[in-house]
Amino acid sequence: MPIDYLDKFKGSLLGVAIGDTLGHPFEGMLRDAIKSNFTNFEDFIINNRRLFNTFTDDTQLTLHTAQALIQGGGFNLHNFIEEYVKWLDDPPIGAGYGCITAARKLKYRIPWKEAASNSGGNGTTMRIAPIGLLYNKDIKALKSAAIKSSIITHSHPAASAGAVVIARAIAYLIDKAPKSGFSIDQFFDVVISSISNSHDEIWEEFCEILGKLRSSLDLPIEAGLIKFSQSGVKSPYFIEQYLGKAFVHPYTISTVVCAIFIFLKKINSFKDCIYELATAGGDSDTVGAIGGGLAGAYFGMKNIPDDLIKTVKNYKRILKISEKLFEIFKDRY
Repeated sequence: MPIDYLDKFKGSLLGVAIGDTLGHPFEGMLRDAIKSNFTNFEDFIINNRRLFNTFTDDTQLTLHTAQALIQGGGFNLHNFIEEYVKWLDDPPIGAGYGCITAARKLKYRIPWKEAASNSGGNGTTMRIAPIGLLYNKDIKALKSAAIKSSIITHSHPAASAGAVVIARAIAYLIDKAPKSGFSIDQFFDVVISSISNSHDEIWEEFCEILGKLRSSLDLPIEAGLIKFSQSGVKSPYFIEQYLGKAFVHPYTISTVVCAIFIFLKKINSFKDCIYELATAGGDSDTVGAIGGGLAGAYFGMKNIPDDLIKTVKNYKRILKISEKLFEIFKDRY
């Protein structure tokens, strides 16, 4: 049965927004503290709609990334800089340091190479879904666009690696159907190979951590989050007080690994997956956004419950942007 790519484009961008929206109220909280608020998350959402009234910078920047691709018919540096500057007028919601400082410098015409923050934060990976979608048939161009889009705001190699890994994962998942599933080993082979043999120390460390994740999928979600929640984080950024607890660090590698872990643990249901992503603990909105992009690319919009779609602010605008991005994809491929 042929893949409905438009459905997958809509699913992925909606997935980002749903995960971001549901995770936003829990940002900065330990997973245990989040879970203490409810016995049934679905009921909690229904009874506390006001808590889930917006998404954050994760979705905002994802949509600006999509708009840049639409305007340029693909990656164009000028369009990306323009869109990230436009984001300042949204205004930004819950913005991370790397993105906001770079965007402000870009606004005042500081060259992007000087404007970019040397941050290994997850700000470039949270917005990468549109690149994974548009370039899913051209992996060389995908990798190039992922790196170029990342270094506009984050010059740190961890940020670029995370962007490549998630874009490549989305490109892989878009061709897979939930009814038939996919090979977990093949998935890891694909994403690890996307950043292997780079001769960059951090990229190689990322490959090793992904390899450890591959062999840890039998762990319960709580145990896995405790194990990987500060993966790759070095002093002075490692948070000692959260050692042995589920609190996902905003470092790119930590966030990406935890998002992939939850996605693969909850591969049979978009709803179950997004609920676990959004309540991961720590940088919950970004775990939700990144993992939601993966889940949406895999399940497609048709497998996302309507009530979750309607939870998202301005979801119809997201659908229109998805359709425009799909038109660029259709014209190219």
